[in-house]
Amino acid sequence: MLKPCKHIVVNELPKLQGSNIVACRETFRIRAVIHQTPFRYLPVMKTLTLNRELYFNYAARTVGLLLSAIYFFVAADQLVGQSEPTNNASIASLNSDDDGKKKFSLADIPEGITSFGGAIANNKLYVFGGHTGTAHSYYESGQNKTLFELDLAKPTQWNKVADGLGLQGLAMVSHGGKLYRLGGFHAHNKEGEKHDLRSVADFAVFDFTTKKWNALTPMPTGRSSFDAVVVGDLIYVIGGWKMNGTMGTEWIQSAIAIDLSKENPKWTELPQPPFQRRALSVGCQDNKIVAIGGMQQKGGPTKKVAIYDPVTKIWSDGPSLPEGDNMEGFGSSCFLVGDRLVVSTYGGNVYRLDKTMAKWEKINTLESGRFFHRLLPLNDQNFVLVGGASMETGKFYELEVLSKN
Repeated sequence: MLKPCKHIVVNELPKLQGSNIVACRETFRIRAVIHQTPFRYLPVMKTLTLNRELYFNYAARTVGLLLSAIYFFVAADQLVGQSEPTNNASIASLNSDDDGKKKFSLADIPEGITSFGGAIANNKLYVFGGHTGTAHSYYESGQNKTLFELDLAKPTQWNKVADGLGLQGLAMVSHGGKLYRLGGFHAHNKEGEKHDLRSVADFAVFDFTTKKWNALTPMPTGRSSFDAVVVGDLIYVIGGWKMNGTMGTEWIQSAIAIDLSKENPKWTELPQPPFQRRALSVGCQDNKIVAIGGMQQKGGPTKKVAIYDPVTKIWSDGPSLPEGDNMEGFGSSCFLVGDRLVVSTYGGNVYRLDKTMAKWEKINTLESGRFFHRLLPLNDQNFVLVGGASMETGKFYELEVLSKN
């Protein structure tokens, strides 16, 4: 197996010491590696955001190996003067590793984002909204307003499709070849000003012809930091809270659904969930809704899981996430991959729900866990992790493709 190396990103180009090189966002971009094994083992690169002091702590290898890495990656990635990283990195869409397993290579996301909407429609991957600023600092210009598209048939470059209202803490789903976005919050304040964050009740469908979002029946109340899933023709919305600017925040306990097969669909309330949580993930298996983890109104983060059966209209307890502390359930992402629900957690653990929905089966441990990201299926076997961040390494630009087996 190939051993992963790390892709280091810092804010300024330091002196060439040890075996570390940087991708300098303010000056120019170089890709390089910290070799954990001999040079023949090439990287699956991760992003680390390091300040100068932490960087020098990492510098511990030989100058000769450093120069080899410079030569290899400068030739492959080129220099970009006074600009952000390029969006059209040269990649191969499909190849095989040493074990003969197929693997995908997808272009880096154009912008580091968290708490965004992501969906796949018509063999294209879409992301919209999200937080682009520094952690826990929210302002209008720090919210992504662009709908980005990656053609999975030729995944070498992301394209800007349309702009809209900057939102984060929203959900986006696809159904019948259409793209729907729901809720989120908009920052009405500028950078440095007191937070004025307001959840919206928006429900909209994207028109691929006019390149515009068309408003549909709004949700009964503003809602953000929730999640949504499509089962059959219904969109289910669970969790979240309503942020009211300077008037405080209301936790939401209701769960709602809308039937897209209806000519004039309206929102209906489900039986009340036995919890109040935000920053949870919601998926499905065997046509049942699975609500994973989140932050509780009382008690902090949780690994608990709840399952809703649309046939019996009953909520029941599901298997809690098995490892780590309660932060494992905070900002996770899940999706049905083939016939199994797969979840990616804060601590880098990746699980699939067993066929009986009674326990979680661990299928992978990531080198660096993500939260407030999106897990999306590429086919019945493979899925991709998009965006998000790590407490230790900052925001992710790389898309990571994994298998559910």
